[in-house]
Amino acid sequence: MQFSTSLIDAVIDRNRKAREEKRLQLIDSLFNILYRLSERVCFNEAYIFGSVTRPYRFSEKSDIDIGFIGLKDEDFFKAMSFISGETGLEVDVIQLDRHRLAEKIKREGIRWTKKD
Repeated sequence: MQFSTSLIDAVIDRNRKAREEKRLQLIDSLFNILYRLSERVCFNEAYIFGSVTRPYRFSEKSDIDIGFIGLKDEDFFKAMSFISGETGLEVDVIQLDRHRLAEKIKREGIRWTKKD
């Protein structure tokens, strides 16, 4: 006896599309958040990377990964706290100036720079 899975398939697909829409909205809001952060702390550029940059890979358990160039040590936790407070999500911040994966993150991540 076979059962139709069309109803559950439709729910799964709807949830998948909703997560993808949330991911895209989050990227847009991160650009605004990074701009506001740049008015509080000094950094040259930022790279958003990880699951938030990959279509259909972001989930409710995902965090935000952001690498900074030019972020001072004393501003590290300020940046992390600000982004987390604005998004309500956990944030992993890394300083790319001296990180072993800097080139990979710069190559694969979404670059943000402050526009004049």
